[in-house]
Amino acid sequence: MKSIQQDNIEDYYIWTNKLTKVYGTGTKKVLAVDGIDFTMRSGVHGFLGPNGAGKTSTINMLIGAISITEGNAFLKGKKAGTKKAREFIGFLPQDPAFYEKLTGLAYLIFLARMNSIPKNIAKQKALNLLKFFDLMEEKDRKIKTYSMGMKQKIGLAAGLIHNPKLLILDEPTSNLDPLVRKKIIDYVRKISKDMSIFISSHVLSEVEQMCDRVTIINKGKIKLTDTIQNVKKWFSNFTNLYVIDTNSNETFLSVIKELKIITNAWIDEKEKKIYVNTNDIEQFQKEIPKLIIEKELILKSFYQPESSLQDAFLEIINKDEGKRNGS
Repeated sequence: MKSIQQDNIEDYYIWTNKLTKVYGTGTKKVLAVDGIDFTMRSGVHGFLGPNGAGKTSTINMLIGAISITEGNAFLKGKKAGTKKAREFIGFLPQDPAFYEKLTGLAYLIFLARMNSIPKNIAKQKALNLLKFFDLMEEKDRKIKTYSMGMKQKIGLAAGLIHNPKLLILDEPTSNLDPLVRKKIIDYVRKISKDMSIFISSHVLSEVEQMCDRVTIINKGKIKLTDTIQNVKKWFSNFTNLYVIDTNSNETFLSVIKELKIITNAWIDEKEKKIYVNTNDIEQFQKEIPKLIIEKELILKSFYQPESSLQDAFLEIINKDEGKRNGS
């Protein structure tokens, strides 16, 4: 990936250049983030990778929680870790900590005042956020009595109290039951209408619901940054998988298995349709209609199935691990 000219960094919500994090020294040195370059414009951007990939270290450098070993990171032109950059972002960590003896309302007012918001405005902002997150009935309860889902919602509210332009979320749905997870996803969608969001998550089905673009990181290195649609399209083209349905799939399966351009073909037990891998897409697309006519069959459907983000992610990571292992 080519470095972006520094005079354009204000165009990006996140801009990094050779961003590096090393923990320890000497023989105990660990390279957690390995000189990464990536950018994020407006919208909702997913940050994906297996455990130990460097996601949390990257986020901690972006928010200024840990020092940058080498390289640079800017948030809309503001250097990561500076006061101006911190004012620009809201953040929800994977395991948020609260002043649990405070009520939800008192906690949000406290955070607003810490951000120099006048007292009367602070209370109104807190009430507005509690209403948005359906916590009005619990506003006078101490946070220590809140459920995990309620704490996650108050954490989101805390990240929004100072009107940030970029919200950074680290595993926002972890440790939540399915119903609460869905609510958090719905809240993120609503919030995204007013600001940009950067989401680190390992729940790829949820990322697919929330994000426009994704960056995939593994072993501290960026593997790709693209739209989710393009990532899934790449995987579909990579596997060359097609689905065929006729009025006699058993018959047609035996026919196409004889073609040299077919690398694998089978009938799916659930859908009862033919699934085919080919090594020559163009020739394959020409041959299928010809064979249908020749065998006097009825072609019901012929298409390339849409892949999931998880399919593509696993392929990218497994391919990368294979290269590292010399296979």
